[in-house]
Amino acid sequence: MYIILTSQIISLGITPSKLPSSPLVGRDFVLLQNVGTGTIYVGNTFVTADTAGTGGYQLLPSGEWIAAYESNVDVYGLMSAGSGQVLIQEGK
Repeated sequence: MYIILTSQIISLGITPSKLPSSPLVGRDFVLLQNVGTGTIYVGNTFVTADTAGTGGYQLLPSGEWIAAYESNVDVYGLMSAGSGQVLIQEGK
């Protein structure tokens, strides 16, 4: 069983943002939920908002993305246009 230890909502724009900006040390997972109305693109520091080789995973409105990433693995997200919001939860 996993326990959520941190939860926050941040705004995203068209520039890749680290999700979260300061990862929980020792985390076992990160969960992202798109709480906005546009598509969020999730990937590494070079993520782009398209279907190119650097294009991120498309997180549709109300969609969730969960990964068993420790705190030494960085996740980034951005919007193709405008702004949006993402719920970030981390835990063990």
